[in-house]
Amino acid sequence: MTYDRMDAKKIPGEHCRFCGDETSPLVKTRCCEQWICCDTSYMSFQGGGHCQDEHETYSLCHFHYNEKHQGHWQECEECRRYFGEKEFKRMSEDWINSPHY
Repeated sequence: MTYDRMDAKKIPGEHCRFCGDETSPLVKTRCCEQWICCDTSYMSFQGGGHCQDEHETYSLCHFHYNEKHQGHWQECEECRRYFGEKEFKRMSEDWINSPHY
């Protein structure tokens, strides 16, 4: 298991928990400990292996982890205050916050 994008490898029997891809190299997210696809050496704008960058850049989950807030991001008052209730709700509905597969 690795968190490092440069060490990502395909793992037989595993898949990205966010997009369901079974063919991309995988790493574990630091914030929620989920397998996530990764393109290993650079972020891909063309699709395939981009979930790690999306999750680390745009998710409340990773923001909450980075800010070292306590508890779950879904219940975090600090995150709600920072983004405001309307933006927090919009962001929490984004696909990249939580595993779907």
